[in-house]
Amino acid sequence: MKTVVIIGAGFSGAVTAAQLLRQGSPDVRIVLINRSGAMARGLAYGTNSPLHLLNVPAGNMSAYVDEPEHFLRFCQARDSAYSASSFVPRKMYGDYLASVLDEAERHGFGDVELERVISEVDSLSPNGAGAIVKLANGQQIIADQVVLAFGNFSPLDPPGFNSSLGVEQYQADPWSGVAGSSGGLDSPVLLVGTGLTALDVALGLLQQGHRGPIHMVSRRGLQPLPHRAQRSALEVPLNIVEKLLQLPPTVAGYMRLIRQEIATSQVHGLDWRDALALLRSITPDLWVRLPSIERRRFLRHVQPYWDVHRHRVAPAAYQRFDEAQAAGQIHSMAGRIKSVTRHTGSLTVELQLRATGRLEEISVGRVINCTGPNTNLSRVNDTLITQLRVDGLVKLDPLGLGLSVDDQLSVINANGNAVPWLHYIGPMLKADFWEATAVPELRQYAKALAVRLSDQLR
Repeated sequence: MKTVVIIGAGFSGAVTAAQLLRQGSPDVRIVLINRSGAMARGLAYGTNSPLHLLNVPAGNMSAYVDEPEHFLRFCQARDSAYSASSFVPRKMYGDYLASVLDEAERHGFGDVELERVISEVDSLSPNGAGAIVKLANGQQIIADQVVLAFGNFSPLDPPGFNSSLGVEQYQADPWSGVAGSSGGLDSPVLLVGTGLTALDVALGLLQQGHRGPIHMVSRRGLQPLPHRAQRSALEVPLNIVEKLLQLPPTVAGYMRLIRQEIATSQVHGLDWRDALALLRSITPDLWVRLPSIERRRFLRHVQPYWDVHRHRVAPAAYQRFDEAQAAGQIHSMAGRIKSVTRHTGSLTVELQLRATGRLEEISVGRVINCTGPNTNLSRVNDTLITQLRVDGLVKLDPLGLGLSVDDQLSVINANGNAVPWLHYIGPMLKADFWEATAVPELRQYAKALAVRLSDQLR
């Protein structure tokens, strides 16, 4: 019997396992390993807050690329009022992914077994044409193929903050489940970051009954933008795809054309969302074409603006957030943190505001790090990642966006060669493909990888 080990059971790992079960390769054992018992949820879908909604409409969140209404049917079985344009709670999506895995296990084709293991992986070592997977619980698994399906890692500490402050005053990871309590519900809170993570955390605080001020700060002060409640029924009279693919690969050229096309779309009663929707299918091609210096230019000057326009938030979530801003409870600033002073029961944070350069001090009971996940694997404190890096089994992206893979999702090692038994699927595919962090793209990669693995195992 051939063995496939999948490390990580969030969306990418769970859907890859489900697709392998559906392929029905004979005599295959799938070992799905997760460090926690919450299989098929990961960080994104483990929330219980009804204010935490999916950022993509239900009609485009099927786990199966060839069954586009699979998730919508799941939703409508629970509430017939849901439609393809509904933004549903993220907890429901976690329930859906768990059901996807369970259903694939019950109805998988062929002689395929699924084994779920709750443990951490300490190391991978080559073993003939496969590998030995060593777990923290002492178990060893002989694998023919290994799929790395880890998702996002905890954010890096902003300047001036570290664990010495204590969890009561500083929460280094907003999703760690360890929430500070200094000052209670009336105490001011500072969120470092103003993006999607900060919006989620702010909504979570409101859900918990937080009454005090919520300050948010980032270098540019950019906030997520909302989806429309309904997509436009008008046809987009643009040929932006063909024009972009004909341009020389420069960030300035791309941005100039995109702005022109957006202006044209507005003349026809459309808005920027329609133009960006057309870009999604070719974003990987545009990214691959950019030389390293242009990629660096994009990350430095354009990415923050791209992110707030490309990764939008559900209208209802945005409305609740906007209402709290209008009421003065949430206050967003653009600036830099200059210093942090610890006091008994509070922190004084000195900020330099971007617009004026003026220094401003705020006193808060606690600070929550909402700067977003760390994708620089050289700065990830994880036993397996460290081992893979030290042993040269992975090649880190020079821009700190993840790791390198080939077009078959085989991991590239430090010598630049594809490792035939090691693969990766997850948000760090953005290093090579950029548009690879959301369900509509990841489900395609999951199916393609499962098909290739099944063919190899046969």
